[in-house]
Amino acid sequence: MQKLMGVLINTAEIETAAHRAYASRCRIYDLDAKIKALEAAIPPNQRTSSPELAKLREELNQARAEYAASEAKLEALKARHTGAVALANLLAAMVQAGKDTQALEAVVEKALGGEQAQPDQKAQPDGQTAVDGTETGTFKVLELRQGKNQGVVRAWCEGADGRKVAVFAKNGAGQALAGAVGKMVEIKYRQGDRGLIALGVRLAG
Repeated sequence: MQKLMGVLINTAEIETAAHRAYASRCRIYDLDAKIKALEAAIPPNQRTSSPELAKLREELNQARAEYAASEAKLEALKARHTGAVALANLLAAMVQAGKDTQALEAVVEKALGGEQAQPDQKAQPDGQTAVDGTETGTFKVLELRQGKNQGVVRAWCEGADGRKVAVFAKNGAGQALAGAVGKMVEIKYRQGDRGLIALGVRLAG
């Protein structure tokens, strides 16, 4: 019951995630405005070779990835809190009815002791969850850039439901993503703190 009460009372994590998502969205608007202003000042035939534009576009891609990760975490925290409220109401009803709540309390404690990232699975409704906790989904690779860590790439992908998410990969999976920009791929992944971690990538279809 202590874990359940903790989820109900402590909403600071939700507020922090909401603030981060808002900050990322404002950053996107700001960068987009800067890019448009710079494009207006540069002749069309020189835009592709402009280092300033390239830098701003790279920052915009990063801001979009951070926004997607923040939104996913926020939705997961909201879903966890909503579930905790429902469980609290159910427990209260059982207590009022004079029923034994020991079994339900054990289930609640076990559920809340799991990883908070679990609710993120609803962000990819087309995915399939395996026994080992990995998932498989189909995505369109929109953009790709090098990650902060050596050998890691970060792809900006769109799921079948239209939601965009950052996908991180390295080695063979990273090479497969790099060669699939603009194409549909099937990704075997697990949830990460800032997006999805690709374990395997192959062209869809």
